[in-house]
Amino acid sequence: MGGFGMAVNPELLYPPIELAHVAGLLESRGHEVAIIDGDALGVDAAGALTRIQALAPDVCVLDSSSTSLDQDLELAGRVREATGALTGMLGSQVTYTPDEIFEGGRIDFVVRGEPEFTVLDVVDRRGGGGDLAGIEGVTWKGADGQVVHEPEREKIADLDALPLPARHLLDNGAYRFPGIDGPITTVKSSRGCPLNCSFCGYTLAQGLRFRFRSPEHVLAELKDLYFVHGLRHVVFRDPIFTTRKDRVAAICDGILSLGMSDLAWQCETAVKTLDAELLGKMAAAGCTHVSLGVESGNAEIQKKHCGNKLSDLDKAAEVFRAARAVGIETRAFCMIGFPEETPAMADETIALVDRLDPDQVQFCAVTAYPGTPLHTMLRDSRDFDYAAMTGFQALEGNEHMTAEEIQDKIREGYRRFYRRPKRMLRELKDPKRFAARIARYATLFKRRAAV
Repeated sequence: MGGFGMAVNPELLYPPIELAHVAGLLESRGHEVAIIDGDALGVDAAGALTRIQALAPDVCVLDSSSTSLDQDLELAGRVREATGALTGMLGSQVTYTPDEIFEGGRIDFVVRGEPEFTVLDVVDRRGGGGDLAGIEGVTWKGADGQVVHEPEREKIADLDALPLPARHLLDNGAYRFPGIDGPITTVKSSRGCPLNCSFCGYTLAQGLRFRFRSPEHVLAELKDLYFVHGLRHVVFRDPIFTTRKDRVAAICDGILSLGMSDLAWQCETAVKTLDAELLGKMAAAGCTHVSLGVESGNAEIQKKHCGNKLSDLDKAAEVFRAARAVGIETRAFCMIGFPEETPAMADETIALVDRLDPDQVQFCAVTAYPGTPLHTMLRDSRDFDYAAMTGFQALEGNEHMTAEEIQDKIREGYRRFYRRPKRMLRELKDPKRFAARIARYATLFKRRAAV
């Protein structure tokens, strides 16, 4: 939970759902909580500071990412100085680089891993006048200047025991997704993933073991966001949403039986957890889009870096066809620039995208975020600039390609995908959407060229 800093489309703004989960637990234990989302409010750091000062908090926790870390630390220092609040940060970036975060004396603590019960313990301890010693999942700096790493906190075994996220503290109308009319929100119906892909940050806070919320608990959240907050668009942010087909089927049945017939939703998942029957049930319950981890078309890279999610390419092609047959759009997530990847291996990925024929594709530069297996592989051979870890820009080359050659392969992938005649014909069925998509990709490549 929390996240690394992948630079995204400016039309995309997700709610800070991690903070909403933390706030829900704090409120359930009698604490007064506020969430200030500067992006949603349209305020800069100074505006956020003004709002925080007006609240006079005892504890302030900032959610951070790699690309925003410097600004977040600056704001944290100003909050700490202006309010005297015990000030901390959470997120995958600070979880795996905690020592560096304390340089400059701008924060008091870091929340490592899943934040809910760790933040609760910090707040309770602050209220009782105690220090942070012994709180699992916390790194803090003592009066002697020594950074103290408390023991890891066990992952939350029973996710149904958590209250619903405190959406009433968010400006729910402010969150958006490209191509969707109206506000969106996000839901995390499960945590963890045992595939342990070398580049993936999902498991860093969530762990390698699947933990599921029951269909009843997920449906309670959907009812809240639908009937209480009036939201009609949901993005499930599970690492692999369809891991348990029976659970997904029960959620789909519940959506329909509870009368949420105009709820539109999308998810991320793996090809090998889908089939035509489940896709049909998902479509009937409002699923409009599925993002699928393709990553690489090379078998060696699939096994070493990608959890071998695409061991059966014929099945993969059938899943993409089955999704289109029931009206679900697909997006293929692809990556170029793995350490041992050659230009020919990258070409296999581009060719696989042609074969799978998704409705959308996303090519990213492989990025070694802190804490990932890939970062462990490379940390002794490379210097890392965390602020530059955008996901769309190759930071450097690998054994066989320069950074610019990796960028060229990414451009080639997009060109081949969108210039195919059948692709063009499909896109031209919705000229307005096609024009918007061209504008987004033009902006993306312009940003790449400017970096």
